[in-house]
Amino acid sequence: MSEQQRKFELYFEERIASCKQRSKLFAADERKDESNFEKIRENVYEIFKTIFSAADRDCGKDDLAKKQFFLQKAEQIPMNWRASYEKAKQNGDAAKMHIESIKLDTIREIKDMCMQIWEETI
Repeated sequence: MSEQQRKFELYFEERIASCKQRSKLFAADERKDESNFEKIRENVYEIFKTIFSAADRDCGKDDLAKKQFFLQKAEQIPMNWRASYEKAKQNGDAAKMHIESIKLDTIREIKDMCMQIWEETI
């Protein structure tokens, strides 16, 4: 396992744990909406952690291929989220827009971290 892969997996584990913790704190404080927003973020991290595992499985030891596979999926999957955001915007559905923006902000952060980790050596 490469150093980049270890860093990226650790990043996912830390972000998922952080979201779980914040979700529980918000729920205990009877802040259901905030708790649910953290669950949405956690779900996005889980999805892309799984995609990264698939990249590792499919690309073997080729770190550049893993990065390209991952970034390709990180562009494809959010397309539906963007479309859903635009539809919600047209319909004036602020709640749905907020949910989709959480997903889009989270994937933007994930892609930035991917680039930061891989730019260190590739």
